[in-house]
Amino acid sequence: MRGREVALLVLVGLLVVLGAAPGAEKRDDGYANYKMFVTVLEQVKRHYVVPVDDEKLFYGAFKGMLAELDPYSQFMTRTDVEQLEVDTEGEFGGLGIEITLDQNRILTVITPLEDTPAVKAGVLPGDRIVEIEGQNTYNITLMDAVSKLRGKPGTPVTITVLHQLTGKREKLTIVRDIIKVHSVRAAKFADEKAKIGYIRVNNFQRTTAEELEAAIKKLRGDGMRALVIDLRRNPGGLLDSAVAVSDLFIDNGLIVTTKGRTPDSTHRFEAHKEGTFGDFPLAVLISAYSASGSEIVAGAIQDHHRGILVGTRSFGKGSVQSILSLDGGCKLRLTTARYYTPSGRCIHREMNSKEEDPWGIFPDIEVKTTYEDEIGLGEHFRDERINENLKDNGKTAPPAPEAPVKEGVEKKDEKKDEKKEFVDAALVRAMDALKAILVLEKPGAAKP
Repeated sequence: MRGREVALLVLVGLLVVLGAAPGAEKRDDGYANYKMFVTVLEQVKRHYVVPVDDEKLFYGAFKGMLAELDPYSQFMTRTDVEQLEVDTEGEFGGLGIEITLDQNRILTVITPLEDTPAVKAGVLPGDRIVEIEGQNTYNITLMDAVSKLRGKPGTPVTITVLHQLTGKREKLTIVRDIIKVHSVRAAKFADEKAKIGYIRVNNFQRTTAEELEAAIKKLRGDGMRALVIDLRRNPGGLLDSAVAVSDLFIDNGLIVTTKGRTPDSTHRFEAHKEGTFGDFPLAVLISAYSASGSEIVAGAIQDHHRGILVGTRSFGKGSVQSILSLDGGCKLRLTTARYYTPSGRCIHREMNSKEEDPWGIFPDIEVKTTYEDEIGLGEHFRDERINENLKDNGKTAPPAPEAPVKEGVEKKDEKKDEKKEFVDAALVRAMDALKAILVLEKPGAAKP
């Protein structure tokens, strides 16, 4: 008996020593978690009311695992991979909205794309999508949201949105359509007399830099002296495309750096002198709905003092997602690094970031916007595109039909019913700044 007690004491002592060894506790916790995972899997397979497919169980576990990390990391099935490839090519079927999960994991519209069913239905930047087909979207993954919102063209989907700027809850039934995303839009003169060009970049696709370069060359051929690049409501896109767009305006030095935990996640993207447009003043419009690639371009231009930024603080999406291949055609979209501007600023807004924290890109000239401004800007973009289409077809916009006046009824005051003309305050401020720069650049102009 005495010998048995001694043996037990030795065994207990050995366990205490092992438990105190460096890293042993972490290994034990890891083993316990793996064991629990297997136990849960076995219990579900054994006791769930109906048989469950193994792939469905594992895929669900993988999706939940990635969803716990951040809104941008995702486990992608083969179908999800196909959707991602379609996105980067610029044509797909759906509603025409760019979505994300905000810091509270609420499904949020970054921007509705122009000429799409979402715009026609009244979806606005910043809207929260709280329901899809009557089902609550809290804790939904981005891929699941995309799969629910997309579908065969001509089919309807009902969503409930909470308008951020008014707090109004609205149920919208939207008919899906083929979405063709045009990257570069509205290349024109914002001020014909001053020869200030204006180009809007909606997102960053494979051909964005080439499209933008062609548009700039055309405006320069028509005598352009200064340029406004509009990145408002631009949710981002391909990293290489954003770097190439930045490279059009910066002739040397860093454009952006990515830094992560592993050496292969750290990259430096440098500018090249060849093909740089560096001979005219530049202004860039940004807003709270300028994200990711937009922030790379804006940050590079600001840090290199190549142009001025006008508008409001940007979205704060400064993380890099790498696509890692898995067996069976599935992939991981995993956050592996952060973006850093040339001066070393990290623009990413963490899940627990506060307003006073240094995320996003701050404009050089702040122009705050109201709910009415956002409504007006969306309508302005829509009308602008309609006029462009009519112009391309050799037509002019038809005059609005005048309402018939009943006999004995006084005609209403036209001025009172006339729609208030939209004034793009950010664009006006940008043009004023560029005009001042052009005056200072004149030979013999007094320098401050």
